[in-house]
Amino acid sequence: MRFVLPFLGWRVPVVLLRGPARGSGREVVLLSAGAKPDFILAHFFAQEPVAERRTRVPVWRLQRLLDEWRAEADLVAVQIDRILARLFLSGPHVSVPLWVDSWMQVPQDWQSFYRTNERARADIRRMRIKHFESHFSRDEADFDLFYERFYQPYIQARHQDRAEIVPRWRLRVLFKQGMQIQWLCLGGEKLAGCIVQVEGRRFHSLVNGLRDGRQELKKEGALSSLYVCAIMEAHRLGCTELHMGGSLPSLHDGVFRYKSKWTTGLSHHEGLVSGNLVTQLSWQRLAGPVAEFLSHTSVIHHDHSGYSALWAFPVELPLTVENLQQQYGLLKARGLHRFRILLPGGVPVGYVCPDEVCLIPMSAVEHGGPDLLAAYIHEA
Repeated sequence: MRFVLPFLGWRVPVVLLRGPARGSGREVVLLSAGAKPDFILAHFFAQEPVAERRTRVPVWRLQRLLDEWRAEADLVAVQIDRILARLFLSGPHVSVPLWVDSWMQVPQDWQSFYRTNERARADIRRMRIKHFESHFSRDEADFDLFYERFYQPYIQARHQDRAEIVPRWRLRVLFKQGMQIQWLCLGGEKLAGCIVQVEGRRFHSLVNGLRDGRQELKKEGALSSLYVCAIMEAHRLGCTELHMGGSLPSLHDGVFRYKSKWTTGLSHHEGLVSGNLVTQLSWQRLAGPVAEFLSHTSVIHHDHSGYSALWAFPVELPLTVENLQQQYGLLKARGLHRFRILLPGGVPVGYVCPDEVCLIPMSAVEHGGPDLLAAYIHEA
């Protein structure tokens, strides 16, 4: 109770947003509460939505207001602390983390890993051909260089007005607690860097940066080579796990897709920005705007003690064995408890369903909310 009392007077912002859908351009409405759900906003709307109505309510009255307004919305997104969500929110939902961590088992036999991991082999080969080099630094001046010339401009260039930049003082505190900067150099010039930490037999890559935020360096292999160097250093130090940091909670996210070539599993993101927040998604009708959203932005969500993914097969694609296999091959990721796919029709004859995949007929769930997915999704 001592923990809860300070929050009883907290007034939660609630806003009803209207704008064109990212895919079809049709008009859609999002009911948002709590912190601004940037990930959902960026993928649900094609442009900045218009706020039709906004208010603030005490957290203990939030559920009542959501119930009153939800009939006007296609999708409801409540971004709030997980503990407060358990205490004050009710009803079926899909609980989406702000970020999800990818980690890999450090290969003990590097040569065998190189031979058997076809997707990673190209990155390893490119690093060797380009003669990238890596070294580590605990110099205070290097920290300021990394923050000002690498980390800050890289995050700003990548996320634009939605960038969430960790304050310098917070990263400096962590840096002084034993972290290091891993530099990637070419011909003596620093091209990329990452703040890293070794805890026992775990090697953590926390935040990356490219020199002056230059995105062309990514195409030249700077970031991929930084990952390769981190794996090699983790192996040299005798670490068994390499934690590669957070990605947005979607199988469609480019950073998540890149890390998936190395990934062994997924874990909770101990974020410097995200803290203990989750985004609870709910809807009254899955067909239409919500299904369209899920077709181009799959969501990774909490499920039991791990993570599962929910994705809608695009209606514009013919539902054939070949297309289903191809789309699954593009999106599959190790570490998922289940990969649930909403199908606009029947399962194609001859399709062999992988063990982790659960095929859900849209016709069985299209006219209701997350409660109709109860037979397929069981939240932790």
